[in-house]
Amino acid sequence: MENLSDFKEQIPEEIYRNLSGRIEFLMPPQAEAVRKGLFSNKNLVISAPTASGKTLIAEMAILNAFSSGKKSIYLAPLRALISEKYEEFSKEHGNIKSLLSIGDFNEKDYNIDRYDVIFASTEKFDSIIRNSLHRIGNVGCIVYDEVHMLSDIGRGPTLEFLITLNRLLFPDAQTIGLSATIGNADELAEWLSAELVKSDFRPVKLSRKKYLEGKLINGKEEKINSGYDDPLSNIAAWLFKNGKQALVFSQNKRSVVANAKTISALIGGRLSAEDRGKLLPVSKEILHVLDRPTSQCEILSELVKNGVAFHHAGLVNRQRKMVEENFKKGLIKFIVATPTLSMGVNLPANTVIINSIRRYGDYGMELLPAIEIEQMMGRAGRPKYDREGTAIIVARNEGELEIIDEKYFSGQIEPVTSKFNSEIAIRKYTLNLFCLGIYNNEDRISDFFDETFMKFSGIDVYDKIDDAVSFLKENNFLTEEAGRISVSRMGKLVNSLYIDPLTGSLFIKFIEKIKKKGNTDELDILHVLFCSEEFRNIRTNQKEFQKYEEESYELDLSADENIVDYDRFISAIKLAHVMQDWISEKGEKYMEEEYSLLPGEFYNILENTKWLIYSLKEISRVLGLRRRDITEMEIRLRNGIKQELIPLVSVPEIGRVRARKLYTAGITSLKALKEQGIERLAALLGRGTAQKVYAYLHKNENTLQG
Repeated sequence: MENLSDFKEQIPEEIYRNLSGRIEFLMPPQAEAVRKGLFSNKNLVISAPTASGKTLIAEMAILNAFSSGKKSIYLAPLRALISEKYEEFSKEHGNIKSLLSIGDFNEKDYNIDRYDVIFASTEKFDSIIRNSLHRIGNVGCIVYDEVHMLSDIGRGPTLEFLITLNRLLFPDAQTIGLSATIGNADELAEWLSAELVKSDFRPVKLSRKKYLEGKLINGKEEKINSGYDDPLSNIAAWLFKNGKQALVFSQNKRSVVANAKTISALIGGRLSAEDRGKLLPVSKEILHVLDRPTSQCEILSELVKNGVAFHHAGLVNRQRKMVEENFKKGLIKFIVATPTLSMGVNLPANTVIINSIRRYGDYGMELLPAIEIEQMMGRAGRPKYDREGTAIIVARNEGELEIIDEKYFSGQIEPVTSKFNSEIAIRKYTLNLFCLGIYNNEDRISDFFDETFMKFSGIDVYDKIDDAVSFLKENNFLTEEAGRISVSRMGKLVNSLYIDPLTGSLFIKFIEKIKKKGNTDELDILHVLFCSEEFRNIRTNQKEFQKYEEESYELDLSADENIVDYDRFISAIKLAHVMQDWISEKGEKYMEEEYSLLPGEFYNILENTKWLIYSLKEISRVLGLRRRDITEMEIRLRNGIKQELIPLVSVPEIGRVRARKLYTAGITSLKALKEQGIERLAALLGRGTAQKVYAYLHKNENTLQG
């Protein structure tokens, strides 16, 4: 640690005053970043462990840009993470106009130019560039949080495209890359023309331990005897007895819930009466987050009563936040989570338990990458409360003890590798590049790809670029005349909708087919959405697949089987039925029981479905097909309603539950709703809602009377 005052000459006066009111010292990575040109507009890559002060480096760069009258962009791969960064920054710097942008991909950010700092997910900022690039100017700093996510097969291509494009669009902007400890940080820095700040500093010392057969091993052995043979039970009981909180990492949602139940059974009866009293209202609120509790809500609610929770993608946002908040308060003693928590929100714990070093992959049980283990261990130790954090990795046998030592304690962290060489990414971003108007021929598109980390790493994709351009021309997204390539109206639309051009082609052929057929049904419309490239991984077991395959023989489905591979064509029927049940007013509990879809999973699917039905509607409109059934489907998906409720949900404050209540009471149209008196509405909707609905329905009358 170094005194902030030692850097007074290198930090602009206004920023120094801001910092000196909050901190006395700079952590080693922060001090080195200042020395290496943080305030001289030098590009920097910061490779350091969790909680080593990387966020403050980004904050200082943003403040420096702001003091120069320039804007900043802060990008992160996860919505939860970028939301947290936005909230922290806004709280500290109320004088700086900051925008959080994580909404719909097709949403245009008309007022984006009014803000000093834009916090956005990588996918959302990609969409902003497609739709609102002319509103982004005078950029002085761009921060890429979790830049090692370049290696992620799902999010990596978007991140790599954005970094490459932003360097072209905003060549004078300072680039700040924040990364976990990685094996090739020097290569990443060289690609970004950046200074490298590499550190193993942690504000809280980390003690790394292995567990096998009742013993913690770290040079010396420490016997744990809580009376349990099961490793997790033995460790958890011991930690609870010693007043420690812990994060437990398990490899899938099923094991997460099972392990949470195991710990709950151990400690539930030992909680203090005070903690139990405080947890009871939390438990009740978690139970009733949804209109009708699902079995997952019931399980989580019961666990929370006992000071235990689970955390995975199946939770809805409100439940997830409640779990995190009450863990930070110390009320929840154990959270059992999937590894995604390790790269999400800031949620440190005194102790981290990694219950397995393996997970099921393409080739059976596979060892976890060292970078994942490192990030999980990095959550151990709370900077304001602990002098030392402890990470415990459970070994199942002597062989795993050796693996833990060699791969995770002494081995090298894997290098970041590009995932940009997929046909989907190249097809999607080739169209985007033409739409931006920067390039007008194929050779210059190749020049762009030459600037990617993929090319820097020695991967050549010229053939794939050729294939992408050919595909875009064949499907009339691009046209060429005298060597100059232009984008068609449909090409621009597909790009702005943020869908894969192959999905665009699928939707176009679907619309052309139903034009000829003259009719279609709701299952047919839903099915084509799930045949799209945006739903590549639909879970169906062998029994389900056989069931839907047999059903497909009887259905008259319009999705083009020449575009969609067979397995996806069949599996898409499952999600079509899921959404058909949703628009038949089935709830989350039904989805969980009938399809084994947890609420969080269901809502993620629903969000994508709403985006795709909007895209289908817009494409049909451009093709001159104004289909009422597609327009109505968009409304029904957005609200989860049968067709008969469409008029009622057009009124603010009336959703699926209130609309059904009104309809059941005989109020089946807007006209009938408007005829109701305030008392009748209050009896059905409650006084507050009734007043808002009544005012909305009679607002023109009020204006005339005024």
